[in-house]
Amino acid sequence: MAKRRGLKWNFKSLRRNGVKGIRLVLKGAPLVLMAVVIGFVFFEVRAMLQADPYFHVERITVFPSGVLSQAEYQFLETKTSGHSLFDVDLKGISEVLERNPVVKRAEVSRSLPNELNIVITTRLPFVQIQLKSGGPYYLVSEDQLVLTVQDVPRTDLLKVEDLSASKKSYAVGMFFGSRYFRSLLRALQTVKADAVLAKESISKVTSDDAGNISLILADGVELKVGDPFSLSQNMRSVLGSLLTSKERNQILYVDLRYQDMIVKRK
Repeated sequence: MAKRRGLKWNFKSLRRNGVKGIRLVLKGAPLVLMAVVIGFVFFEVRAMLQADPYFHVERITVFPSGVLSQAEYQFLETKTSGHSLFDVDLKGISEVLERNPVVKRAEVSRSLPNELNIVITTRLPFVQIQLKSGGPYYLVSEDQLVLTVQDVPRTDLLKVEDLSASKKSYAVGMFFGSRYFRSLLRALQTVKADAVLAKESISKVTSDDAGNISLILADGVELKVGDPFSLSQNMRSVLGSLLTSKERNQILYVDLRYQDMIVKRK
């Protein structure tokens, strides 16, 4: 008798749980149905928009102009011609354009009904670096990418001689791997921010295999600087007096790497 009651109780418990499960399913059914309907409508509307010629790409606007190559414009034409604006892979296009070393960032967006907009942030050359005597000049950005290579230096860019560099050749788009590049950048930033040195025109910068950096001023005066490069108020005052004195044309170099300034005359 005890066994039968146990079986009967188990059957009733199972039936109660089953009824609860059915009720839960019935309560959730409207939500599931709604989700299915929304998904169906979404995909149907998307398919209609993709098929509608009104939304096919007819115009590509690139700003600023003159940055992309003919091959890159051809790539854009291939990826968008005859395609719906909604089918265009914005991220994919951006990634391809950013392979161009001059393109720091390419922001691609849609403009309804049929226009693709591309806004480019460019890299600019920071310095031109010569790695061997008589060799070409590598125009390098602040984030150390080689943007172009020229046989003749540009007059509007600072020239850097790194004749002790172990690597003597770079291709466009490569990372310029000088271990002293950051030191050079810091030194030039210090010069730009310094009240005395900011007035000077630097014609050339040189570095040696020990990482020593020299700033060659327009009249040939050499300033030897260290890393980090900083001037005390006293050194700044003395240097300012030297560079504005009548004896300036007799100065061969000024060594600013030590606590006591060293002046070498010709």
